[in-house]
Amino acid sequence: MAKAGKKKSARLPKWNDCNLVELKDESSLAACLWHFAIRDRQLSQKARTLHGEDAPMPSMQVEQAWRQFFSKRLNLTWLANEHLYLRVLHLPACEDHDEIKQILEFQLEKISPVPVHQIVWSFELLPCPDPNQQTVLLALAESHAIESLLSKLDTLGYQTDWISFAALHGLADFKPKSDCIRVAWQPRNEASADCMISWHIQGWAREVGLIHIPSDQRGAKALIAHLNHTAWTGELEGWLQEAPKVIFEGPGEPPTPWQEATSQWTSHGIEQQTAPEPDQLSQRGAQRSILGQSSINLMPPSIHRGYRQRYIDGLWWSSLKGIGLVYLFGVGIYFAALEWKKTGNMDLQVALRSRANAYTNTMALQAKVNILQEQVDLKYSALDSLRVISELMPDGMSLISYNFRQGKILTLRGNVASDQTSRVTDYHEALIDAQVDGKALFESVSDPSITAGATSRRNPGASSTWSFNCELKRSGFE
Repeated sequence: MAKAGKKKSARLPKWNDCNLVELKDESSLAACLWHFAIRDRQLSQKARTLHGEDAPMPSMQVEQAWRQFFSKRLNLTWLANEHLYLRVLHLPACEDHDEIKQILEFQLEKISPVPVHQIVWSFELLPCPDPNQQTVLLALAESHAIESLLSKLDTLGYQTDWISFAALHGLADFKPKSDCIRVAWQPRNEASADCMISWHIQGWAREVGLIHIPSDQRGAKALIAHLNHTAWTGELEGWLQEAPKVIFEGPGEPPTPWQEATSQWTSHGIEQQTAPEPDQLSQRGAQRSILGQSSINLMPPSIHRGYRQRYIDGLWWSSLKGIGLVYLFGVGIYFAALEWKKTGNMDLQVALRSRANAYTNTMALQAKVNILQEQVDLKYSALDSLRVISELMPDGMSLISYNFRQGKILTLRGNVASDQTSRVTDYHEALIDAQVDGKALFESVSDPSITAGATSRRNPGASSTWSFNCELKRSGFE
């Protein structure tokens, strides 16, 4: 087959942790959960727990939340063997995964035991000794079995990303040294077991099948019948000459009837190998998935897209709730600050009213003191000022009028000879410096106003009129 060009391989996602779930019983919700941490693409098991209806899976361990947007998590699930149909196909070599998928789609009608629209299928490449050929393992499952599995997982609170099966990884890692038949068996209950029977001839994986048989003599007969049917097919197709060695791989020694029957069936004898522990097998299966070594995924794309959309919607909804909570928190802080400001403002108003009352009382008290002081000052101010004015008035000057107004203004008016007006100036200066009991009597004395009198032959020595204002010095509060 011509190769158009080598496609660049898709970049593997960088996972941060991984979960693997296997249902223990189809009739219940009992499930085993393995949790792995991933560092440098290497897995380390962190926990192995059992869950059921009364013990749901921890949401922090399996949920897809905001932190998985940055720290990616892979949720794996193993499907029970009873729902699987396996088939090995040999196709011309091609490097395009989509091209292999198209080739298989053309053959599904002939291969599938049920109508194509009722199945979910996937495939994986197995080792092939011929570079011009490729060995493809085709896995099919009925849609209703997948939907039933997903429904149970939803009940447990687990949304899976990948559906595979446990026996696949043991088959992929099996490297026989010679021709053999591998019987990988796993007890389902005390009386029966599931078996994956694979034929490895000359480096080729020729046939792979799954059967469920009892552990007694009836199971031995069913096992031999299955081996005979495949052997006849191999002889007709030309890839089998004689019955090869049989290798039993399981958790312990296989049932005695099986051993006796297969010992009689093949002349090359039988061999027993111990299967990996469940923890080892689960870690190996998760490791192959995160490294892209396993490509079988029976998760329906439409359901996976629905899960993805639900995850995105959940992120939007949680974001909106977060924004709403932040908004409410901000509003709460705003109103708390507002109330705190109102309380502070009320305290300031109360303090202001208290100070205003104190200021008003102080001003009223000052006014009363001023009034009292003014009464005391006015009691003697008229007499003191009149006495000082009389004592300081020079000879040759006379006082015509003495006017006391506004409680502090004295208006003096008098006569002086026209040729003695200098005495008015002396008198003015004397009043400025006038004191009573060692204190200045006047706050200020205005400049004198002198009006000269008219002279005539009858009155050659006419006098002049003088006047000025004196402001008493008050001792009250300002």
